[in-house]
Amino acid sequence: MARQTSIDCYNQIKAQGLLSKLRLATHYAMLHSSPCTAGELQDYIDKNGIKVKHAWKLLSQLRDLGVVYEKDERKCNITGRVVIEWELTDKLPIKPAKLITAKQIRVDTTIDALRLLYKNKLTASVVDWQNVADLIRKI
Repeated sequence: MARQTSIDCYNQIKAQGLLSKLRLATHYAMLHSSPCTAGELQDYIDKNGIKVKHAWKLLSQLRDLGVVYEKDERKCNITGRVVIEWELTDKLPIKPAKLITAKQIRVDTTIDALRLLYKNKLTASVVDWQNVADLIRKI
């Protein structure tokens, strides 16, 4: 049976819309089956008609959000292998650090070049303009 703090946390996450539909469904299944392995979680999901495929992928996302954690390693009752056992944290999701993509770096570099070009618009050469045009094309 789930701890009352876990139930309260789930209800707050659901009421405030803090998780996507699939993550919330996975969190709900964790509420009723944790501590569990990914295989045991998927078994619970399948037996209870919850529409989540590949729940194991969502566990690492939920871990990164701070709502589940890797409790231990043990033999899975479904697969028979020694795997990670997962548990709820009783915490609300945290916003993960924003990853900077290669495209964002190109955009930022281009904006900086445009600012510099604007600042030096009276003395900018044709090569300066071509360099900025090349940066724009690479976005």
